[in-house]
Amino acid sequence: MVIKTAKTIDNAFIIEAIRKKLDNNHRLQRLQDYYEGRHDILLRFYKDTEKPNNRIVVNFCKNISDFLTAYVVGVPIKYEAPQIILDNLNYNDNDETTMQVVLDMNKMGFGAELFYTDSDGTARFSCIDPRETIFIFDDSIEENLIAFIRLYPKEDESEGYNVTVYSDTEYTQYDLSLSVGELKARTTTPHYFGDVPAVFYPNNRELSGTFEGIMSLQDALNKLVSDSINDWEGFVDSYLVLTGLQATQSDDVAKMRQDRILLLDGEASAEWLTKQVQHDHIKELKDSITRKIRELGALADLENLGSFGASGVALKFKLIPTDIQASKQERTIKKGIQRKLELLYNILRITDPVIGNYTDVKIEFERNFIMITDKIEEARLDTELVRDEIISKEYFLMKHKGMTVKEVQDEINLIDRHRLGMDTYPEMNESEEYTNE
Repeated sequence: MVIKTAKTIDNAFIIEAIRKKLDNNHRLQRLQDYYEGRHDILLRFYKDTEKPNNRIVVNFCKNISDFLTAYVVGVPIKYEAPQIILDNLNYNDNDETTMQVVLDMNKMGFGAELFYTDSDGTARFSCIDPRETIFIFDDSIEENLIAFIRLYPKEDESEGYNVTVYSDTEYTQYDLSLSVGELKARTTTPHYFGDVPAVFYPNNRELSGTFEGIMSLQDALNKLVSDSINDWEGFVDSYLVLTGLQATQSDDVAKMRQDRILLLDGEASAEWLTKQVQHDHIKELKDSITRKIRELGALADLENLGSFGASGVALKFKLIPTDIQASKQERTIKKGIQRKLELLYNILRITDPVIGNYTDVKIEFERNFIMITDKIEEARLDTELVRDEIISKEYFLMKHKGMTVKEVQDEINLIDRHRLGMDTYPEMNESEEYTNE
């Protein structure tokens, strides 16, 4: 939850913020339930217990969240940074943490990371469940983060909560009893991150989950699929209508079922009483709802690639809506990563004053799986073109390895020196240019 305020963050403010947060958690819990497959169809009951009541979940909510998360950060984000920063990111399992944050964005509308120091004094960070978080911003245009609240229930009390409030210099742990509205401070501890040690990753300005807009369509699809199975079971259990056999008793029916024989007399007849089901109409309705879910959920239909066939062009075409959503998320994730790096630099600078600045770190995203086969084939063809001297080595390295002109010149010069058997190299001035003769 997000609160913008100019008020003082005192006990009364914290208690009121937590009450609002717990109300908002009903919505977040519903989103989590739909991701996990606990949909409204599972609560459907009929008074007639003999009536078929299949409750089938076709979980597009999970599919949308998992697909978009894997598409955006399934390939780990690349960082060009000092080794001390890279070591800390690896130590904190940054790739896994980032993936969980993006999954929370898609499920519940935002993700959260919290920084702390472990018993060895090492800077740590972890993904925090959005249901446990309150971000408090000031009411300025910059919307500066001025506090962060984490809360979670006590194990032994139904209405008690553990609460921790973080400022830019310290954090205070509290015991909260909502039944009496009492907040008791336990301990206050300084921290050295130079700012509120939390990172906010909004999915959008409305803080809505990626599949939140299709939940009513999801319910409709669940009902259609469930009722189709109900109709099929109803057909299997159809009524047998016996005409002209009014004197038939239960024992007679039982004997007929056992012998599997009907003895009809004179004007007597027998036929099944079944409901006419418009199967084509139902299939068309299912397909229509499924297409709309995919459209609104930015979920590509990779099983139907259209007239382009199974080529990379077809994948690109189908992934346009996904790529638009991914681009939006990428900007948010990058902004959050920059704040994460800023917090890391702040605390690591205490022991390493010349560490540099977080703005110097290069962050590179790569979409997951799109055009991978085409990239491999393109690189193979370009290798042949280099061999045939149709394109240059320099062009190949810049295109496929992402090297700069100077990096390419250095690499080719190094290869030439090895060929000449030169194991040691003379000192060169920065202004001296390499030549490739």
